[in-house]
Amino acid sequence: MLLRLALILTASALARAATGPAYVGAAACAKCHALINHNWSQSRHSKMVRPAARSSVVGDFSSGRIQLRGDTYVLREQDGAYYITESYLSGKPQEHRVDYTLGSRRMQHYLATLPDGRIVVLPPTWDVLRKKWFHNLDIADPDETSEIQVQIWNKGCYSCHVSQEEKNYDSDKDAYHTTWLDFGTNCERCHGPGSAHIANRVVAAYRPSPSAPDIILQTRLDPARNTMVCAQCHSLRDIYAAGYTAGADYYDFFLPILEFNQPVDRDPAYWPDGRTRRFSNDAFGLWQSECFLKGGVTCVGCHTSPHEVDIDKNPQLRPDANALCTRCHAAIGNALTAHTHHRASSTGSSCVECHMPRTVLSIQAQIRDHSMSIPVPENTIRHRIPNACNNCHSDRAADWTLQQMNKWYSPHSRQKLIQRADAFAGARARHLETIPGLLGILDTPSEGPLVRANALGYLSNFPDDPRVFPALLRALTDPQPIVRVYAALRLNPRLATNKDAAIAALAKALGDSTTTVRLGATVSLASLGIQQLPGPDGQRFDDAKQVFRARADLNSDDATQLLGAGKFYLLTGDPVTAIGALQNSLKLDPEIPAKYFLAYAKAQQGQLDEAKQILETIPPNDSQYANAQNLLKILATR
Repeated sequence: MLLRLALILTASALARAATGPAYVGAAACAKCHALINHNWSQSRHSKMVRPAARSSVVGDFSSGRIQLRGDTYVLREQDGAYYITESYLSGKPQEHRVDYTLGSRRMQHYLATLPDGRIVVLPPTWDVLRKKWFHNLDIADPDETSEIQVQIWNKGCYSCHVSQEEKNYDSDKDAYHTTWLDFGTNCERCHGPGSAHIANRVVAAYRPSPSAPDIILQTRLDPARNTMVCAQCHSLRDIYAAGYTAGADYYDFFLPILEFNQPVDRDPAYWPDGRTRRFSNDAFGLWQSECFLKGGVTCVGCHTSPHEVDIDKNPQLRPDANALCTRCHAAIGNALTAHTHHRASSTGSSCVECHMPRTVLSIQAQIRDHSMSIPVPENTIRHRIPNACNNCHSDRAADWTLQQMNKWYSPHSRQKLIQRADAFAGARARHLETIPGLLGILDTPSEGPLVRANALGYLSNFPDDPRVFPALLRALTDPQPIVRVYAALRLNPRLATNKDAAIAALAKALGDSTTTVRLGATVSLASLGIQQLPGPDGQRFDDAKQVFRARADLNSDDATQLLGAGKFYLLTGDPVTAIGALQNSLKLDPEIPAKYFLAYAKAQQGQLDEAKQILETIPPNDSQYANAQNLLKILATR
């Protein structure tokens, strides 16, 4: 028995088993689940990142010399190894061995490891469908031609393309020692650590306990936790803490990045009504859908072959297959053409073509919207949000679609979506008259957590309106964690009379059950000048500060995150830690406006001469120039 266990578990897994379940890797799972492992190993989930080899590289490296955005790249293959010569990174020709491939369905990127451990995405990318080379910045930044931009895979793509990844960034050496257990999304990303499951299976008398499972099955989780397993990757989120495992609460580790706090962009992540516009955000689409909110539909409720994630290999997901939808909407299925007003065999009678149109922009492709909403031509007319009808009838104007919709369906069914788009678009333009609409959305639970949190975020942009602060204060005790966390982060007691109420509510939020809410409350308390709190609140405040420190360490390779951390440490009375964060921020990005805060921290430590020297180097175009000049005047008198 012990010999069998030793063969199954890796040495590292055994070493960690003493402190709790450990990850064992896909090979260990395959020993008992050979068929499932075979299906998984043939699917795209296993092939997102692979070692570069003849079996994985699909690009035409026989092209030799290619021109992309005015730069020359030399491609070659030798004995199964692939090389790209470029002068983009350093300004002089340099050959890199391709270590890994990324993707294979629509396009394939090529990754090389630099001497400092950075794994970079080399500019030449192969378009699988069109069979040609293009520059990878044509995906995310097609108009940018002057500034050198490099995608660092083990920084910006952290946590999803491989499994059990440890970034291992060393800020002292400015180097990475990134490791991972398996390529792709392995079994344990969806089922949790497997060591206890394996150990239990070699005990003859073991009987699984439904109340304390040793492995996670999504189908046994409630709809929220079920979909969170997929959302760990398929969502636009900020990573607040490392270590998410299947079955855990998403909001203890991640914070959704919503439409309200996105910059004005020619390629926005969301449509003006808050629906997803960019790919890899399917979970947020689903979480906005009535199918999820009212029906509890989950990702694996439709993707019923979860080990074979390739949609084109799942017949139940064909556009002309309505059976998944008519499981719940049987009456519509029984009288299909009466509902669709199209022939039964036409595209207009396909559930997904009408309710999941291809309005989400992927990498040089369009994919389906998972919010499963209805066509709203009014939003096309007012806000240029596409609708399914005009996607098909591209030769018609949205006014024609509106006439048809009004002829066939009641306009009442679209009012919620119209009001939502009007409120969000108006709020983005800072129109005060949108406040009642935003308050109405926030106060309506049926709108769903993401939409309500987006409304709250927009409301926080109107701190001088007397209706806003009470609304955010109430939201701190909302049943939904995403509403509470954004209330904690955005609470702004503009009036002095509201400050005490804000501090009391935020102090109470330090005891919230959700990690991101506690962190949000901590950050806001610090911004209000609170360095300490009495009694149990003080202990919770100190505990949350340590969680913040762990998050800062997780992002120690990001200059902007380090600048924010440095400000936090200053506000909470820790200038020594602030100095370290701010110095590292400037080391990563010498142009970041961190010098004033560094000088301030040095001054607090009594290092006045150093503070003055730093302040004198701050140029007039720095956003903190005026503050720097004022601080120089103060230091000159000491």
